[in-house]
Amino acid sequence: MASLLMEIQNVYSNLSDKERNIADFILANPEDASRRNIQELADQTGVSISTITRFAKKVSCRNFVEMKIRLASKSDGTAKATGLNESLLASYHEMLADVQLLNSPDSVDPVLKMMETASRIFIYGLGSSGLAAQELNYRLSRMGFICEAITDPHLMTIRSTLVQEGDLVIAISRSGQTPDLIQSLRRGKDKGADLVAITAFGNTPLTDLAKSVLWTIHPGRSDFHQTGLDISTLYLIDRITLHFLADNQREQLYLQTVKAITNRPLS
Repeated sequence: MASLLMEIQNVYSNLSDKERNIADFILANPEDASRRNIQELADQTGVSISTITRFAKKVSCRNFVEMKIRLASKSDGTAKATGLNESLLASYHEMLADVQLLNSPDSVDPVLKMMETASRIFIYGLGSSGLAAQELNYRLSRMGFICEAITDPHLMTIRSTLVQEGDLVIAISRSGQTPDLIQSLRRGKDKGADLVAITAFGNTPLTDLAKSVLWTIHPGRSDFHQTGLDISTLYLIDRITLHFLADNQREQLYLQTVKAITNRPLS
């Protein structure tokens, strides 16, 4: 059975505002939520008991009791952390375990194949997702890929007008609903480019457009405190990097860039 937290993340975009209140609390506080009865959870999230019952069914549970059992089984697998460092480490460990489950080889391998065969790779990201786009671009460029990070909406429009069949666009967006990004992606897809999405939400305009999707962790899992490059996105970038560095030719190219930077004269 899939993790309840991942199930909540997948249906999040289809939830009502009140149901999202429940989802946000559970994602940010799964252990706390598992200990509450239905009335306590309703009071905490400002919704009715009937709303919680509907929410449970939307996340593939027959009722609140089953949802609570699934939450409790999730919480039991993690030792109680004490102190700031231990809590942070436990949170990272749990998120990394879930992002691995979200991205099985069956979903990652097609993306790696598309990257390997693409004529050019363009990595789109706005705001904090632009940091991830730049990081992935640095990694791929140093392994010989012809790629570019696009973090400006106007340049996205221009680039999407000029892409062609054989190009690959990798779009990084937690919400999957940023209007400027979606507009550019539609334009690029019409021009024949393939599209890979890296996102935290399913059933969005982004996932509807994408040929393949890689999943990050819902921002509520970190209580919305991570505003930059989150750990699940970094994990995916590392996974992509390590796959291609296993190729001797790409590894040699990467090492050449390391040597060039190391030997660069100081100004």
